[in-house]
Amino acid sequence: MSYRSTILMVLLCAFALTTVAQQTDSNSSNYDAHAAFSPLFYTKNGNEYRSASGYPGPKYWQNHADYTISANLDDANNTITGSVTITYKNNSPDKLPYLWLQLDQNLFSPESRGASLIAAGSRYGARGEKLNGGYKIEGLSVSQKQKPVKFTSLIEDTRMQIRLDEPMAAGGDVVTIKMNFSFVVPINGSDRMGHLTTKNGEIFSIAQWFPRMCVYDDVLGWNTLPYWGAGEFYCEYGDYDFAVTAPANHIVMGSGELLNPQEVFTAEQLQRWNEAKSSDKTITIRSESEVKDPKSRPAKDKLTWRFRIKNARDVAWGSSKAFVLDAARINLPSGKKSLAVSAHPVESNGSDGYGRAVEYVKTSIEHYSNKWFEYPYPMAVNVASNVGGMEYPGIVFCGWNAKKGSAWGVIDHEFGHTWFPMIVGSNERKYGWMDEGFNTFINGISSSAFNNGEYRKAPEDMHKVAEKLQNPEVEYIMLSPDAMKERNIGGNLYYKPAQGLNILRNVVLGADRFDYAFRQYIDHWAFKHPMPDDFFRSMENGAGEDLSWFWKGWFLENWKMDQAIVSVTESDRAEARGYNIVVANLEKMPMPIILEIKTKSGKTDQIKIPVDVWMRNNTWTVPYPTTEEVVSVTLDPENLLPDIDSDNNKWKKK
Repeated sequence: MSYRSTILMVLLCAFALTTVAQQTDSNSSNYDAHAAFSPLFYTKNGNEYRSASGYPGPKYWQNHADYTISANLDDANNTITGSVTITYKNNSPDKLPYLWLQLDQNLFSPESRGASLIAAGSRYGARGEKLNGGYKIEGLSVSQKQKPVKFTSLIEDTRMQIRLDEPMAAGGDVVTIKMNFSFVVPINGSDRMGHLTTKNGEIFSIAQWFPRMCVYDDVLGWNTLPYWGAGEFYCEYGDYDFAVTAPANHIVMGSGELLNPQEVFTAEQLQRWNEAKSSDKTITIRSESEVKDPKSRPAKDKLTWRFRIKNARDVAWGSSKAFVLDAARINLPSGKKSLAVSAHPVESNGSDGYGRAVEYVKTSIEHYSNKWFEYPYPMAVNVASNVGGMEYPGIVFCGWNAKKGSAWGVIDHEFGHTWFPMIVGSNERKYGWMDEGFNTFINGISSSAFNNGEYRKAPEDMHKVAEKLQNPEVEYIMLSPDAMKERNIGGNLYYKPAQGLNILRNVVLGADRFDYAFRQYIDHWAFKHPMPDDFFRSMENGAGEDLSWFWKGWFLENWKMDQAIVSVTESDRAEARGYNIVVANLEKMPMPIILEIKTKSGKTDQIKIPVDVWMRNNTWTVPYPTTEEVVSVTLDPENLLPDIDSDNNKWKKK
């Protein structure tokens, strides 16, 4: 802001303090200042678990689950068989007489509750495929200190309950759960996992593949919402060691660090793999021309690939004999290194597709690490598959036919999910906007920065999208994803929350205050479980601003915004020469006032009035001191705010 503009703002504030707001007929406005700014936004106080500041309290706790998993891929029959050992620690202050586990694969059983809810043609579920889906579970056991524990169990749809004869004790008790499992891999598993036929072989994208613990928290206790496709996941943090046995002609890439590259690569591939760890440029581990060459894989029947990842909330993997494999080093702010990897079929190779995938992965992760929080995993693997876009710790699945900006966009979006919800572990099943919306927001900043703006998008015209965002047919953001119409999920979970954060950053708070508060939120809730109130409170405390009016209108309600210029008149006061500009708030959502004023000489001024003026007024008079003739006044000239009626935003001298 220029020195002259700063002086003008000081004068305007002084004038505004002495100006009485004019009131319009209440019938002409839907705005209710008392509803927008009512003081009782938060329904509970902070406590020892969740502070009033929005950060974890001094006695915050969460339970912990470590996993050891082995799996076998039968690529001829599209089946997975495996075993899992879960070491579960109860850090809560409560005794636990029973435990709940998630069995996501049961969604694909023909008898599942989700199968009866998911509409034909939906992207969720099995998309009409007839398969004998769901888990077959055998050998379930529970032990404590290597001694068997008596229990009974119940499977209900996508959940399993283990009823213990003796409750787990509070404050650190540990049990070990073991079981064997198997399932048929669906072709399209809710657009989150599945398998794709390519000309050189099948690509398997394997996720939600083993029984996982439900989260027990201080807000709801056990979180046992069924998996119905639209709602994603809520998982405990822990350490994972997992092994995947696949045909030797396959390449397997998974979450975390590949522990045994010397056992699963050829000598030449191992040399290239190690070279990639110290290269900022893409190194091809297995080239397009080598995919059909039997010598590009060890001459064995099967190979076991071993992976480890720590302090993560899930793991996934991809496997295929069709993979081209590329990699390069990722440089992190602390000096640590990670490895960017792309596994894709020859159909996706080339500079217009995933031939640039490693560049995209590397740049995306380096940007987010410098801007928000350092990437925590040893590898970042992109697998091109029939999954349109899905994220897991250290690995993502992206649509195999994406090109140019779409390839960048899907990779950047899916790896942006590392920060939401992999690092900041929100409850996606209930509050999908806390990962999708936040991620879409940071994607916009990342895309603007990538390669000098190669894929930078033009700024959104919020006037044009306001009608869609605030359409009464669209549910509000805070509704759970499974309760939304599928056609509204993109707007409610991704677009509208992201635009809300853009408004806060670009108009209400400014980038410095917003970014500081947002980084504090990420830092305090890294590898923990925040709730919506925690986010709202942490942003208010970090930025030093009461934003309850915004959370209420944008997230909890679906309020419209409409500001209008009522009149522009010359002031008749000798001590205050200039113009009085009367602005009305006609709809329920308050926003700051942004005015562009032009005079006859061609001078243009922009004035910003904070949202506070709407705390007790339906109209506000903005004094503009000048000795020149004003020829036009425009509200929100850059279309930064979601004003539903642009026609009443302009005044011109007749």
